[in-house]
Amino acid sequence: MRLESIAPTVGAFTCLILAGAVFIPAVIITTPGVSVADYYAAGPIGISVVGFLALLNIIVFLAGKQGRTDPVTVAGLTLVSGIAMVGFASVWAISITSTLLYGFPSQYAWIVNHRWIIVGLASVTALAGSGYTTAVLR
Repeated sequence: MRLESIAPTVGAFTCLILAGAVFIPAVIITTPGVSVADYYAAGPIGISVVGFLALLNIIVFLAGKQGRTDPVTVAGLTLVSGIAMVGFASVWAISITSTLLYGFPSQYAWIVNHRWIIVGLASVTALAGSGYTTAVLR
């Protein structure tokens, strides 16, 4: 298989999982008094921007794969937005205070690892954008 076909598929799939992973705490954590909004707003810009970019990149990756948009334009968009998502997610992940992170009830102990899952998925998206860019510019 060609990298030009595989990379946008992996990128779109990863973006779909990333968007779901970003927004899952807002859906699952329903305990009153738990600071989910503070969790999302941690850092200079919060994490919602990564979820938005992930949803946008699903469309961009698929447009490139299906040939609906200029491949060089799609390659640039996916590479730059992938790198931006890694940056935003990393800044957010290290900006969460331990008081906020460990303030969730014990049934939500998975939230401690959630931030690193977001950074990892954003990194895979950036790698897919990089792979697509490499394939298109050859």
